[in-house]
Amino acid sequence: MLLCVASIIHAQHVDPSHNRSVTCRPFGACEPCPPGALHEPFCHPFGNRQLMHCSNTTTPPARPPDHSYPISPPPGAPGALGETPAWQPCGRVPAQERADFYEFVACNLFFAAIAIGVSLLRSRRIEAHQARRLAVRIGLVRGGG
Repeated sequence: MLLCVASIIHAQHVDPSHNRSVTCRPFGACEPCPPGALHEPFCHPFGNRQLMHCSNTTTPPARPPDHSYPISPPPGAPGALGETPAWQPCGRVPAQERADFYEFVACNLFFAAIAIGVSLLRSRRIEAHQARRLAVRIGLVRGGG
């Protein structure tokens, strides 16, 4: 038991000579998650994700001043060297939300036009039926039973 606890403590030991951290920066715009990735935590709560480039920003221990070495890569070096792509959740995509809103409004207008058209046809039919009944009642139409 003690050996197990000692191995866990040893595995969690952080070397004080190095400050280890990961720095991530956004790369690209928010995009909808593909259907196969909707269950992933980075697709929650809105179903959108954003690509991140993460790099290990381990700070080496201080060197004596007589050793000069570059701290950052030279200007011509590719920026993705040592970077790991990752995803982060992001909010709603304004263009997608706007498109969804206009689709909602168009559907409502379509259903409203259908409802108004059915109401107008029904009211005209009822008016014609009532006019025929009145004509029969006052005797404008002869016969018919």
